[in-house]
Amino acid sequence: MRAALVSTFQDTVSYCFRSTLETMGSSVRDVVYDHLRRKGIPESEIPAQFDDVVKVLNESFGGSARVIIYKTLVELYQQYSMRVDFTYQESLRDHLSMLRERVVVDHILPRRVQREDPSLEGRLPFVRSVVTSSSR
Repeated sequence: MRAALVSTFQDTVSYCFRSTLETMGSSVRDVVYDHLRRKGIPESEIPAQFDDVVKVLNESFGGSARVIIYKTLVELYQQYSMRVDFTYQESLRDHLSMLRERVVVDHILPRRVQREDPSLEGRLPFVRSVVTSSSR
C-alpha cells in the first residue's frame, strides 16, 4: 500500500511541476526541462530527484527558481486538499517532506485521482485495490 501511495505522490509532484511550468509559458517550460536534462535529470525522474531539481534550478536561475518550486508546492498542497500554511521564504523542502509523510501515513489521494473516479472521494479502498491487483 505504501508503494502505491508513494508512486501516486510522485506522479502528482510531476503533474504539479508540469502544470506550474505550463502557466509560465512553453518557452520557460522547454528551457527548464532542457536544462534539467543536460544536468542529468530527465523529466521522468523529476519527482524522485526533486531535491536535485531544486538545487540545479537554484544554481542556474537563482531567485526565479524559487518561484517555480513555491508554485509547484502550492499546487501540490491543493491537490491533496491541504491548507497552504507556509510562506515563500520558508523551507519549501521541509514542507514537501511533511506533505509526503502525511500522504503516506493518512492514506490521502490527490484531487486529480479522485476526479478520475468520483466514487472514490479520497477513500482508501482505491489504494488497496491497486495494491491487491498489482500483487497478483
